[in-house]
Amino acid sequence: MFSYRHGYHAGNHADVLKHICQMLIIDKLKQKDKGFTYIDTHSGAGLYDLSSEQSLKTKEFQQGIARLADYSGAEPTVLAYQELTSSYLKLQQYPGSPEIARVLMRDQDQLHLMEWNNQEVINLKRQITGSHVSVHHRDGYEGLIALVPPALKRGLVLTDPSYETPEDYQLVVDAISKAYKRWPTGIYAIWYPLLSKRDEDQADGFERATTKHKKSQKMLEALTQQGFKNVLQVELAVQNPDTFAGMYGSGMAIINAPWQLDVQIRDCLGELTPVMAQHKHASFVVNWLVEEA
Repeated sequence: MFSYRHGYHAGNHADVLKHICQMLIIDKLKQKDKGFTYIDTHSGAGLYDLSSEQSLKTKEFQQGIARLADYSGAEPTVLAYQELTSSYLKLQQYPGSPEIARVLMRDQDQLHLMEWNNQEVINLKRQITGSHVSVHHRDGYEGLIALVPPALKRGLVLTDPSYETPEDYQLVVDAISKAYKRWPTGIYAIWYPLLSKRDEDQADGFERATTKHKKSQKMLEALTQQGFKNVLQVELAVQNPDTFAGMYGSGMAIINAPWQLDVQIRDCLGELTPVMAQHKHASFVVNWLVEEA
């Protein structure tokens, strides 16, 4: 949590999934004129240089946003995402979730951006500014609970920790559960990695190796036990977990998912998955873990 730098991963396939879901939810909130609150618990730097040493070391953006550069389909969500990111790509940049929120938000809306890493919060304060933007140098889990319920009662919380430590999975469940009790009308979007078991078998010790890849699933199971009104599961797998060592995909757990969001995401991923695919077994999931009665 303290050392993670998203610059190494900016614009990868996980960002594509996360930011498309973010844009769809913000669009839902903007259907009403009344303002809303956006809270980002792990904001990072907000804007990333794809020509930086960090980005070029991994080149993960080449298997993510770069694949959409020549997209010529007609799916409206993918086109909107392509249009939003295109101006940044011309400058060899990629917008993180705080910058995407800043661009999409209106004057009546409020952004609360949290980051704990000392250098990243400096970058965030420099790059994401505006009269309706508040940047907080604080732990995102603690900050979320402190900030809710917000003055503007409608809104979105985006939580995407690094999951560098196993404790992050439980911290997410605890923080979201506490926040929900204080702000039950908010929308909560939680990003999580899909890690292959093969990667864990090559990792640091048998006990951790045989369980770490299951932690996202255990987190999802825990979220279904918290009494949330609904929980939508969205996953994009770009690789075959049986043969690929590493993060073969990622997912979003969306609590209080707006009406028809599942339909929109399914339509979007039906077209996006072949573009993002790095293996013939690439696939997506849109599934209700908890469905509103």
